[in-house]
Amino acid sequence: MEYLALAAAAYLLGSLPSAYLVVRLAKGPDLRTVESGSVGALNAFRATGLGWVGVLVLVLDVGKGALAMVLAGDGAGPGAQALAAALVVAGHIWPVWLRGRGGKGLAAAAGAFTLVTPIAVPLWGLVWGIAYVASGYIALGTVAATAALPLLLGVFAGWTYGLEAVPMCLLLLLAQRGKIRRLWLGAEPKHYWRRKA
Repeated sequence: MEYLALAAAAYLLGSLPSAYLVVRLAKGPDLRTVESGSVGALNAFRATGLGWVGVLVLVLDVGKGALAMVLAGDGAGPGAQALAAALVVAGHIWPVWLRGRGGKGLAAAAGAFTLVTPIAVPLWGLVWGIAYVASGYIALGTVAATAALPLLLGVFAGWTYGLEAVPMCLLLLLAQRGKIRRLWLGAEPKHYWRRKA
């Protein structure tokens, strides 16, 4: 019963559409209708051109992931923490409030695992940055970093945590399936972070 309550709380927390709300408060458009259509920090910045909007959304989304781990409890084992991480990410990707159209879940995942082992998340970002700079594709950076996360958690927090992170990482990859398909077909644009003219 406790696990069911944790799962529901983490999902609903992840479902809070931070980017959508901040952009609308900033008199911006519905993020689902512009740029990439993703309800996350990067699209919030691209859609508004306002740096503070992107930073605020990023902080709020990271905070959702961290708070989900707090709800799991300081003394919670890997199973409870993995459940909280997976469900907060699932809520971010498929929010009930926006009919299942959310963000990609990366910031929420980073917030969650910062509390498990702080060093793994900067290294996760480093893997992302290396893959992106080397290829020019944000999506490839995301795939590489997501694949590396269980290994980083295994090394720095223990292999139980690494294995428990696999379901969450599969959700992250599922959220990127469109970009992965375009990468495979050679149709994904490089330097996708730039705002369209």
